[in-house]
Amino acid sequence: MTLFLRFTAIYVLFGMGFVVVFRASPLALILDMAADVSAVTLMFFDQGVWPLAVFCALFFFLPRGELLRRIPLALAGLMGCSLFFLTFTMVKTSLPSAVPFWADGVLGHVDRAMHFGVDPWVITHAMLPDWPGNSFQVYYIGLWIMPALFFPVLLALFDGDEARVRKYVILYIWAWVGVGTLFAMALMSGGPIYHQHLTGSDMFAPLYETLATSGITDSVVGATQSMLWAAYASGGQNLGSGISAFPSVHVAVASVIGLYVIDRWRIALIPMVVMIAGYQILSVHLGWHYAIDGYFSILTVLALRAVLTRHAVKHDFASDPAQWPDLAEN
Repeated sequence: MTLFLRFTAIYVLFGMGFVVVFRASPLALILDMAADVSAVTLMFFDQGVWPLAVFCALFFFLPRGELLRRIPLALAGLMGCSLFFLTFTMVKTSLPSAVPFWADGVLGHVDRAMHFGVDPWVITHAMLPDWPGNSFQVYYIGLWIMPALFFPVLLALFDGDEARVRKYVILYIWAWVGVGTLFAMALMSGGPIYHQHLTGSDMFAPLYETLATSGITDSVVGATQSMLWAAYASGGQNLGSGISAFPSVHVAVASVIGLYVIDRWRIALIPMVVMIAGYQILSVHLGWHYAIDGYFSILTVLALRAVLTRHAVKHDFASDPAQWPDLAEN
């Protein structure tokens, strides 16, 4: 948790410096961020009934001293998560001021070429049932938002393995900042739903028609997409606002959470793979992302996890003399 809190402090300073350099009214944005800290913190208690109930139940099974020790860490993590998410939002809404949107045309054509001349959204709309848009929103946002925003808090509450917690805190930071800030700034794009606004091309006009006829445009999904565009067009900043497609933070964070669950309980391998695939498919189906956005996110999370795991194995070997070869026998 110390690692996360230290990084958050640095990230907050970076975010404030970023908006000072690239935004016209940086003080207003910073004050907006500060004013929303309590709202994000209370969101955990509003949506986090189940982890709190599970944590209380653990008092019947685990040593109380260990569980009581975790509570201050979780509270510190909760404040850190609030500042971390709000800083991410502030930076994300400011990215177009630093780098104009330019990559949508490239990504749209790369996506089509990767899928043998067929846009991926055509495949998903042929595969998935014609469910109401609000049902997709429950899975895509409703089930994702709480663990995605407060994953370090859940680690503090439920995991006493410091090495594992450190590894997944690093992966969590990467999913939000590496994927959602560094790579997002390198290939600034809005995604299929905003493609026509940003490029003037009608390449995704059939997608817009499909979203409208399926009812997705008139659902919470469509309202959210309209709200984000209005915030971008006005230069405003709201909780969760900001537009960037490549790579997908949504899929990256889902991948981190899925890999963590697999690390803890190998029996969950298939359900977690299905969960990650579900977010990847819906990100395309709802028009938020090009398919390549999610592919890239998954690959980078897997690659970094492999590096961290390999480093941990080397560290364990080096620190445990019992594993060293007996040089005297050679």
